[in-house]
Amino acid sequence: MYRIISIQQLDNFSFCIEWEGNEKKVYFLKDLQQNCPCASCKLAKTQPCVDQNVQAHRVFNVGRYGLKIEFTSGCSQGIYSYKWLKDFNAIH
Repeated sequence: MYRIISIQQLDNFSFCIEWEGNEKKVYFLKDLQQNCPCASCKLAKTQPCVDQNVQAHRVFNVGRYGLKIEFTSGCSQGIYSYKWLKDFNAIH
């Protein structure tokens, strides 16, 4: 099981999750939206075009499964499972 201890907004474009076991990871909203796990984005032949300055209206828990992010633009349909978030590594 993947357990979140805390979520902290770092700025308008990123947040940090502290995972059980004292691991902290920073997530950039543009990277998350670029890798949206919703069915429509997964089936698209190309990755979605993402505003590099995308922000979130809100981020909230979906039960004990994951996080839902309401972005200011683009797709907001994906649910980011805790496992997906824990394993996610953005390439810059």
